[in-house]
Amino acid sequence: MAVVADEAVVVGASSIEPLSRANLAQWSMGLLFVLLLILMGAWLLKRFVVSGAGANKPLNVLSGISLGGREKVVLIQAGEQRLLLGVSPGRVVKLHTFDKGELTGFEHQANPSFQDSLNQFVKVKKKS
Repeated sequence: MAVVADEAVVVGASSIEPLSRANLAQWSMGLLFVLLLILMGAWLLKRFVVSGAGANKPLNVLSGISLGGREKVVLIQAGEQRLLLGVSPGRVVKLHTFDKGELTGFEHQANPSFQDSLNQFVKVKKKS
């Protein structure tokens, strides 16, 4: 029995180098596939899942006016109440709450301007 010691046995000689083009391309394609799956799942979730937050009590923006570059005054309807809100980038402040019959004539206009709505409210207040 003769044992040949001259030949060196290399373990994993057929393995691919970690930074080879083929290996990097395979990893990149796998990562791209996973990211596309995540994006597609998020899109499907947004598209087909109905949020129940506003189903019973609708919240509508009736009118608004810009006061500057980043500030607004907005009139919204939340259920039976109408709220006058001051909106800035980091804050929302309730300026006034209107009673049910206090702000009239709003239902007949499709998209009234905020200025018209405020003028109408001031006229009603002057009469009282």
